[in-house]
Amino acid sequence: MKSSSKASKNARKREVEQGSETRLKAEELKKSLLEQLKEITGEDHYVGTNKDPFAGEPFSQTMHRNLDLLNQIGYLTQAEGDFLFRIQPYLEFKSNAIICREDKFKKKRKNDEDDYELPNSATVSDIAEMIGKTRANTSKIMKSLKEKEILLNPEGAGQVIENGRTVSPRTWIVNPYIMICAPRKNSVQLDKLTMRLFQHSLKNLKDQNGKKVKLPARFF
Repeated sequence: MKSSSKASKNARKREVEQGSETRLKAEELKKSLLEQLKEITGEDHYVGTNKDPFAGEPFSQTMHRNLDLLNQIGYLTQAEGDFLFRIQPYLEFKSNAIICREDKFKKKRKNDEDDYELPNSATVSDIAEMIGKTRANTSKIMKSLKEKEILLNPEGAGQVIENGRTVSPRTWIVNPYIMICAPRKNSVQLDKLTMRLFQHSLKNLKDQNGKKVKLPARFF
């Protein structure tokens, strides 16, 4: 067994060394070709690669194990699951707030710090229009999801006009324990206020028999 293990390690070592040697030869070949092109044309050239089709494309990530648990205990209705699927394109990067479509997909000029406008939080009416549902039905589903701690809508300062009424501004935020619109390489790069708002959420989940169950993944 020891002999077999040692042979396997040596084989992997040779593969790594061969790979490094191949990459080094490729870099030397590219450098040589570029130098020859410059001598012939008098111009500088470079070697490019095909652009990653997903580079810069916004997307959300679903917390698979957490959603699996909710499926097992029948926590979400079909209408609520459909809402969460449809709302994903409109989550604000790093905050998980639901923002208006025109703000989510607005093109920004590169390297222009003055070209920044705070995205508008989507109202229930905005959300209903974005997902193609009636306001009454959307409001009912969102209220249910709020009661289930999947959505929050903290009240902001000041007053705004909505549907002809003067009301306090509210921002709807999706629980990042279920889906998240933020980078998660090495650490969760999510807005700290969002994490604080949901830090103690979904801690009283129960299955169909009334037995308490724990959310599998809690990362803040």
